[in-house]
Amino acid sequence: MPKGQRMHSNIHFISAGAGSGKTYSLTQKLEKLLSSKAVTPAGVIATTFTKLAAGELKERVRGALIEAGQLRVANQMEQSLIGTVNSVCGEILRRFAFEAGMPPDQQVLEEAQGDMLFYQAMEQALANNKLLIRQMNATCHRLQIIDRQNQLNWRAEVKSISDAARANNQSPDEIRHLGSASADALLAHFPKATKRDLDRLLLNAIEHAMAGIDTDADGTKVTREYVSLITGIRAGLYKQRATWPEWISLSKKMPGKSSKAFAELIADIAIDYDQHPALHRDIRFFAEQTFEIAAASLSAYQQLKTQKGLIDFVDQEQRLYQLLDHPSVQETLREELQLLMVDEFQDTSPIQLALFLKLSQLAAQVIWVGDIKQSIYGFRGSDPTLMAAVVQRVTADGNEPEILKNSWRSTPELVAYINHLFAPAFADTLKPEQVVLQPARDSFTSEPAVELWRLAGGKKSERAQAVASGIASMMANGRIVVDKYGQQQRTATYSDIAILCRTHANLNEIATALSEAKLPIRYKRPGLLGTPEGCLAMACLRRLIDPQDTLASAEILTLTNCTNPEAWIAERVAYLSDPDNNSRQWLEEAEQGPVARLKAQRGRLHFLTPVEVLR
Repeated sequence: MPKGQRMHSNIHFISAGAGSGKTYSLTQKLEKLLSSKAVTPAGVIATTFTKLAAGELKERVRGALIEAGQLRVANQMEQSLIGTVNSVCGEILRRFAFEAGMPPDQQVLEEAQGDMLFYQAMEQALANNKLLIRQMNATCHRLQIIDRQNQLNWRAEVKSISDAARANNQSPDEIRHLGSASADALLAHFPKATKRDLDRLLLNAIEHAMAGIDTDADGTKVTREYVSLITGIRAGLYKQRATWPEWISLSKKMPGKSSKAFAELIADIAIDYDQHPALHRDIRFFAEQTFEIAAASLSAYQQLKTQKGLIDFVDQEQRLYQLLDHPSVQETLREELQLLMVDEFQDTSPIQLALFLKLSQLAAQVIWVGDIKQSIYGFRGSDPTLMAAVVQRVTADGNEPEILKNSWRSTPELVAYINHLFAPAFADTLKPEQVVLQPARDSFTSEPAVELWRLAGGKKSERAQAVASGIASMMANGRIVVDKYGQQQRTATYSDIAILCRTHANLNEIATALSEAKLPIRYKRPGLLGTPEGCLAMACLRRLIDPQDTLASAEILTLTNCTNPEAWIAERVAYLSDPDNNSRQWLEEAEQGPVARLKAQRGRLHFLTPVEVLR
């Protein structure tokens, strides 16, 4: 609970599990309140997690009002403020721009643009500290904090800390020294650092093993691999680049039986890696410096946005949070706000929760809807512990949560399967009735509710082909489903199948495999300007028009080389470290680079049509 804030007694919480009829329930409640004149469309503020959900809720309510004969009220639905949290924040800020001290027309950064600008700010914060960059790279290597492409990932850790700080409405100064506490909390689980020289002991043991293991006499594959391993780690120890995962591997790996005695001495020393003073130092250094860099980067990020006249989504939330303390704003909203409805409450970040609490104090009625179980996914910095605390406080204030108990979406077998998974998992935090759903549909098939497909192949493309093959086989066997509208059994069609991928990047592989298998698909590809090519063209146009747009330069470099910002940020920092270099001329000196070619064309800009510029 945000410090200094209390729960308002008018909050009605609806616990709605997946498939429990949440949207239908919200539609009915809103339609009833509007039809009975308890609220008017202009007095409604409702937030949803996506733009699609906002549009669906508004249209469903409008349709329900028309069916109820409330045509005049249905026509007034555009007066209601229904949208995502950030679109609602933006509208309120525009309305009270004078009180907020902001221009009415705010240029709001999209999430991807904000990420790019943040990395540029981090680059500026580190520009005069090349030593720290080298130290972070070395420490990150030893700790093996890397991404899936085996690239050093400490900048992403800095970004994660910064995002968490902003979601919790913490300033750079508030997080700057939290690294020490973070290191203390982690190292409390480690044994006390030893005074033994573990590096020297391990080197001696490795050299003894290398001298004693005879690969001619013991030519097994496992022994050859072990000798190769200790040879590489020996070199790393001399250069102080041996990684801690390598220490762990030495405590477990063994050569062939005849050479095992040499390895046991190595393992006995390596097993004490968690007592190594250097590991403790690396952990503390990394924790402290990531928070320090995060604080410096946040300050630089805010300065960059101010210089460019930009705000991002979190800025909107923070500024509205502050604006709601303004007396005239409070008075106006208290007079007008009849109903505050928050959908997908489990995805609320701490700053959004604080915002909703302030708005709740100004609203006549408040409805919060969510599924606490889903907050485990951590969308937008949500926290299941925070959500559970909110529900407990609402209940303590005498407002018993309304629980949607029925599952209208799934078969009894699938509902039972899910209940058996979730009820024990949330036993410590939630009552059974807040977790378990009752099936509202009848069983119609003897086929299992859940099947596990083990996909052959080590590559994404091979696994995608296996998925396509499995779907083709299933359809050939005539899978039976119940029609959503007619409620009659029928043979499944391809439009009944949905494929969910863990990341957006995997969608293209799946779509390609399905197409190659001649299976019909509906795959929403990004619009022209949302494609990498479209983004690159827009970045080039921006850089051509404005030579000071270094963010456009960064986008051009990233998109033309297909690299993450981490891949070129060190080069940018090195360029800025030379006092003779102009930050805006970066990349313009490369003879064949796109930024240099744009510079060459800038003099012709006034003589070209828009089409000619694009070409």
